[in-house]
Amino acid sequence: MTFRNVLLRLFALLVSTALFLAIYNSFHKGFGWHDQQRLYQLFILTLSAALLFFHLSYTSPTHASSQQPFYPFQLHPTMFILVIVVLALGAISVFLSQYPSWALKEWARYIGLFLLALLVANTVNATKYKLIFIYALGFIAFLSAYQFVVYYLMVFLTGIYALDADLLFNGFSNPRFLNQFQILLMPILAFLTLQQWQDAGRYRHVLLVLFCATLSIHWCIALTLGGRGLWLGLAVGHAALLFFFPRYWRLLLVQVLAASIGFSLFYVMFTRVPSWLELEPTLRDSLRTGLSSRGIIWQQAWDLFLANPIFGVGPMHFAAYPNSVAAHPHQVVLQWLAEWGLAATLIATALATWGIWHGLKYVRSNNSQPLDAALWLSIIGALILAQVDGVFVMPYTETWLAIIVGVAMARWRDSSASVTHKTQIVAIRLLALPVIAVFGYVLLFEVPVLVENMGAYFEAHSTGYKPRFWIQGFIPM
Repeated sequence: MTFRNVLLRLFALLVSTALFLAIYNSFHKGFGWHDQQRLYQLFILTLSAALLFFHLSYTSPTHASSQQPFYPFQLHPTMFILVIVVLALGAISVFLSQYPSWALKEWARYIGLFLLALLVANTVNATKYKLIFIYALGFIAFLSAYQFVVYYLMVFLTGIYALDADLLFNGFSNPRFLNQFQILLMPILAFLTLQQWQDAGRYRHVLLVLFCATLSIHWCIALTLGGRGLWLGLAVGHAALLFFFPRYWRLLLVQVLAASIGFSLFYVMFTRVPSWLELEPTLRDSLRTGLSSRGIIWQQAWDLFLANPIFGVGPMHFAAYPNSVAAHPHQVVLQWLAEWGLAATLIATALATWGIWHGLKYVRSNNSQPLDAALWLSIIGALILAQVDGVFVMPYTETWLAIIVGVAMARWRDSSASVTHKTQIVAIRLLALPVIAVFGYVLLFEVPVLVENMGAYFEAHSTGYKPRFWIQGFIPM
């Protein structure tokens, strides 16, 4: 086994462990779930940037060897140039912003997520365990479902008899953040269930029951939390599945089966059992109407864009204008228009559209497999949810989204261009530098005093918890 492969496997193990600890370990004194997840995200992004900076090398296609350090596959030259242009426009916006140190964190975070996707793609290509991140996602989803069931049972075993949906899930500071995670994991769990259904492995029956039960319980959880954006993303994604690649209808069949089981569980757990015990469960209504105050922050984001149409007010700087609702607009296009400006938003939208279209063409080809359809569903679902929620703000969601995009890039790549051009290698190493510098500083000097600074802020201001970079999201803190 080469040194490169050992390093990549270690990277995959560290990332999977960090993502597990981010929502199942609350030993960080004074840190809420949001801040804990941000902390682990910064660790993952810094690690990814450092690995790419110190171990990237250029290898020509005729001399490619497994003995060489990392050489990520070739990105389409036009796509890579557009990414650089977006980041360059972002750098100008950082320079012109009111609080450059905060804008720099947001800018570096997007670079870090891009580099993470590249490194994940390289890991999937280079290592033997192609599905390591997919199974890590399935394992974390299983523990989340298991924890929900345990919390439900503890309501009765402890004699509390209080069925509050907001108290039955753990690992996230807001139900919507769990919904964001679910929009990514549900298609993947459907694939894992289908894979065991069609497999002939030794433990396939056990794994089939495990993954199907996990998906069903997550449907039950989603019903208790009433996430309308989640329903929208799942509905549109699976409608697109039937329209564009109907041969993967079995993925939809698995979802329908799991949804039916999940609804049955929901009915028994939150209707029949409470009725027998004369309890009144506290649930969120999936059929509620209205924008939940989004109109206020959408209008604020639009006004900020009109006042600063070229470069925006600066990355993260929607949070520099406090309001009574949120520190981010809950709509990714408006967020980018307000903070990055028109040109950067148009290019970023074009890149996302390009990626979705490229994935669509691959999934429709004869080379694709059910996993490709599941990856496409996860990505398109997250992009749809991002139109009404902060998918590109919450650390856990966007980290998993970058990983899923990286897996998709590895699978959907052009096999005729498998070695990165030397120019791209140099550019990637240069991009890694600000990620290492900015987040290295945050981890070493900002995190140790974060709890004290946040406490002082809450004493001076009555904003409450409005998550953006940290759980107190308005800047400056």
